[in-house]
Amino acid sequence: MPHSAAALSALQRRIWAGSLPLEIRLAPADCRTYADSEPYLVQYPRLSYLACLLPRLHAFFKTKLIDPSVPITEAWLEFESVPLTWHYPSGLLYDLFSGAEPVDPSRQADVEASQATVETAVGKNSLPWKIMVHYSDYPGDQLYTMDEEQRILQDSFVNAVKEADFVRNGNARTAMGMSKEDSHNHWKSVETRTVKL
Repeated sequence: MPHSAAALSALQRRIWAGSLPLEIRLAPADCRTYADSEPYLVQYPRLSYLACLLPRLHAFFKTKLIDPSVPITEAWLEFESVPLTWHYPSGLLYDLFSGAEPVDPSRQADVEASQATVETAVGKNSLPWKIMVHYSDYPGDQLYTMDEEQRILQDSFVNAVKEADFVRNGNARTAMGMSKEDSHNHWKSVETRTVKL
């Protein structure tokens, strides 16, 4: 059944406006008092990237850091001991990690068991999403290193747009045909939306 233009537009607005409440704490190993510091609370766009938060997190936690001079590029985020990748939007990361039970490889999974696991996971998602920021022991074997200008993140975003264009249209001509300025402005729209929170 074809969707009306109004319904499609409403869906696009809802997706763009989607957000998650985040509670970000400083890792005890990086905290000068080794006690829980005050959490950083934010309502964060699902379509943005957690790496865009790093400058604000660094400013917020700077007085609590053991080494306040540690560069922002040393920061990394984790959820329940799993490093969160920079190149996935925050909403996708939440959907992937927020409540799924670990897979038991010794069990034979069938369709009904998989469905029950999904239903259980959905019921367990809790908000705000509690994640932790670290400034030491960077997991370089699991995450690529960020640069100060976040060019790596921008390049990942542009590549994801090209991939999405290919999946949607069978080719990436639309994304590949964007001027450098348009591509840059597309990234800035995501980045600026994050900064204005």
